[in-house]
Amino acid sequence: MSDLEIVSYAPCFLDDCRRLIDALPDWFGIPESNASYLRSLSELPAWVALLEARLVGAIVLAQHFLSSFEVHFLAVHPEHHRRGIGRALLRTLEAEARARGGRWLRVQTLAPSDPDPFYARTRGFYAAMGFDPLYETTAPWGPENPTVVLVKAL
Repeated sequence: MSDLEIVSYAPCFLDDCRRLIDALPDWFGIPESNASYLRSLSELPAWVALLEARLVGAIVLAQHFLSSFEVHFLAVHPEHHRRGIGRALLRTLEAEARARGGRWLRVQTLAPSDPDPFYARTRGFYAAMGFDPLYETTAPWGPENPTVVLVKAL
């Protein structure tokens, strides 16, 4: 996708990121979480994907220890799924984590014990990007939203 540009997040992208989250209600349906994700764009290293100058994706990097990082937030507009935008955003995030001394990258998502088809696609994406499941837990989001922690060596 030659006209795709990945750039650092800036406050001028906030409204577009809000619209991006709103376009993904099957993944981002908890208002408090959505507000937290929007705040994290300004608080943590973050990038947006622009296609023909239109925001079509965003990603946020969190660091927990010197060598371990997390994909805190990743969203791609549904009109642009399966076009390499998520891969490009994740590669940008991985390069930054490595540059900061990262050896491990993790992500949390809805566990396979929940039959949600949208999150099955999410897990498939992360598997294709080299992530492996580490464990399942209900601690982060409660029993109604079982969580799987996926990890990848950088």
